[in-house]
Amino acid sequence: MSRTFDLSVILSTYQRPEHLRRSLASLSLQRGVGGRFELIVADDGSVDETRDVVHSFARKVDFPVKLTTHPHEGFRLALCRNDGVRASRGAYLLFTDADCIFPPDHLQKHLAYRRQGVVRAGNSYRLERELSEKIDHAAIVSGAYRTWVPWELRRQMVRRWTTDLYYELTGHPTKPKLNGCDCGIWRTDFENVNGFDETFEGWGCEDDDLGLRLRRAGVRIRSILRHTRVYHLWHPLDPTHPGLWKNGDNVSRLLGEARPVRCIKGLFPRQGDGNQADADSCQKTKEQPAKLPAA
Repeated sequence: MSRTFDLSVILSTYQRPEHLRRSLASLSLQRGVGGRFELIVADDGSVDETRDVVHSFARKVDFPVKLTTHPHEGFRLALCRNDGVRASRGAYLLFTDADCIFPPDHLQKHLAYRRQGVVRAGNSYRLERELSEKIDHAAIVSGAYRTWVPWELRRQMVRRWTTDLYYELTGHPTKPKLNGCDCGIWRTDFENVNGFDETFEGWGCEDDDLGLRLRRAGVRIRSILRHTRVYHLWHPLDPTHPGLWKNGDNVSRLLGEARPVRCIKGLFPRQGDGNQADADSCQKTKEQPAKLPAA
């Protein structure tokens, strides 16, 4: 029988191996979760050294690491994340991205604040280019990067947390916003809505859509910003990024369609859809080859 875990971390990536290395380094330093989690790196079809980075990392850590990938046919983050879940065995899922750095108690906090019928929604300090390039392996190991965040970003995060708390207390119908860079959810709740809608292609709205359907299914979304936040490394915008969320190609579809709570093309695809990922279980032996809120 396959082993199960308390937590599966689904880390999505595409063509950013240096960001991925730093993100993985921060995951290797997580405290208080030994033996409780697995990592699935969900790749969107990278053709660079991403696979080698993941396999090299897997040989150095004491928790299971898998890599899922598929041919790159444009920005398909929803498919990417569903692929990761299909390869996972955790009762609780944490979605995030490989351009994020995690404080050493991040996974522990998500496990501690799990609640039945609740999604824990996080967010990130969005770091500027100069600061992002300054964060190297030594800064991650020492934790120095956490002291480098400008006070204005810290104030913004406090305001965001207090605003989220206000939304929770007043029962706002669409906020707090579910953000795919830091989202903790029970597998059963994710499966009940059939995961991310894979018909969302190009940048944006796949997480907004998931949040809407989860709320319609009776799941509450609650902020975790009081307890933990991630650190987002700067990178150029994807070519499909509209600049402003409201100008995105997916927005009119998100707002204009009456979609079922359980999406049609999602975690459990219809027979013949062909959304099967190439999944590697990385071994530690050298022989292994390796009206909604704006975003």
